[in-house]
Amino acid sequence: MQRVFILLLVLCFAMGDGVSHAAWIWSPDLGKWINPKKSAKDTPEEQYAWALDFYNKKDWDRAIEEFQKLPEVFPNSRLSAEAMYTMGLCWEEKRDLSKAADAYQKLVDRYPYSDRIKDAMKREFEIADDFASGGKVKLLGVPALPGQQKAVELYKHIVKNAPYGTFGDQAQFKLGELYASQGEYAEAQKAYQAVIDEHPGSDLVPKARYQIAYVSMQASKQAQYNEQYAERALEEFQSFKESFPASSQSVEAEEAIKALRAKKADTQLGVAEFYDRQKKWESAKVYYQEVASKYPETQAAAKANKRLDSLRGKDDSLKSKPKRRIWPF
Repeated sequence: MQRVFILLLVLCFAMGDGVSHAAWIWSPDLGKWINPKKSAKDTPEEQYAWALDFYNKKDWDRAIEEFQKLPEVFPNSRLSAEAMYTMGLCWEEKRDLSKAADAYQKLVDRYPYSDRIKDAMKREFEIADDFASGGKVKLLGVPALPGQQKAVELYKHIVKNAPYGTFGDQAQFKLGELYASQGEYAEAQKAYQAVIDEHPGSDLVPKARYQIAYVSMQASKQAQYNEQYAERALEEFQSFKESFPASSQSVEAEEAIKALRAKKADTQLGVAEFYDRQKKWESAKVYYQEVASKYPETQAAAKANKRLDSLRGKDDSLKSKPKRRIWPF
């Protein structure tokens, strides 16, 4: 039965056109029919040269197909890493940056000792920047999906695989920027803190310190005033000024400190005014006094001092005394 089946296959190929007949041949070594077009050359050098010829002709699709055979058939060859790098270049030429980045990631993961690691990291970092800046991931060949999530993936991959390399601190800082732009302030703070902890000698440390304070201030502005974030922001800005007095951002930090103190003063003034409306003047005076003494430079302090002058002599006992009723005789 098996001989009959093989004979039928041979007849099918013989009866087909010349192209079909040449497409498949019997391989005694593998014991099966193979398509020469789909198989690799005998050596990695031959296969790489074959693929490179398509690359030089700018036949990107065929080049990708042929380069892909190297890591599949010759995984231990140094040319396999070179092939994966050039595959990434092909995908970039096709403007499919997501697949290009995938090729560079696989190179880094599979061939960590390749001479192409630095080049792959550089291109991966640049692609991550492109996605972070608004580039879109292709879907069915069409740019359709926001690229921020892909950027996060790539930055994390760089941090993991080159923590102390050229792009480690930059990728970590970019992660913070990306999280902050998406309103994920807690994650942004963690990313910036990692720059400080993992790359203490980096030029990005002062910027990371400033950004921790800045995102804390931004978090305090969310839906409801968040005292915890505001307090941390104030502490971080003050610490930044002390640590980096010559920084170009020192002036910005001072302005932020003023804004935060004014906000805290307004919040305390609001509490004082609440008690004032309830005629709980002793409590109101405590909060007015706190505003005036802690935040003397603010407009809230001026309002507090003015109201304190008006409240002198008033106390809660006045509110509790019943009015005396005079009866006529």
